Amino acid sequence: MENKIVVHLKDGVIHKGVTSDFHPGNESFHLLPGEGGGVPMRIALDSMKALFYVKDYIGNRDFVARRQFDEAMREAQKAIVHFDDGEEIWGILGEGAEEDGVGFFFFPADREDNNIRIFVIRSAMKELKRIA
Repeated sequence: MENKIVVHLKDGVIHKGVTSDFHPGNESFHLLPGEGGGVPMRIALDSMKALFYVKDYIGNRDFVARRQFDEAMREAQKAIVHFDDGEEIWGILGEGAEEDGVGFFFFPADREDNNIRIFVIRSAMKELKRIA
C-alpha cells in the first residue's frame, strides 16, 4: 500500500510523495515524488527530522493545531515533542516510543490536523515531554 507522506530532513529540505517501503527498522526507504511523478529517491532515516503521513499535500498554512488533549485521550500516553529546530507538536505516543530505536510513531492531538501520524526521529528531538 502506498502512503502519502511529507519528509522533513534535518537540513530543512522537505520532500512530498508516496512510499510503499518505509519500515522503522530499515536504514532507508524510497520516496516517489508526489507532484508530477519522477524518479524515486532514497531517503536515509538518519538524515530525517520526521516523516509525516498526511491527508493531502496542500494542508492549510493558516491552521494552528490545538495544544490540548481531548477527554477521549485520557488513557493514552500523551506527550509533546520538541525538535532541535524549535518546532513543537502535541500528541499521543505510538509504536516504538518505549524502545531505543531510531524513532517512534506519534499521533497528533488535534483531529483536524492534516497529519495522520508522524514518525519522529529521536536524533532530531531536543526533548520528549510526557504529560500525565
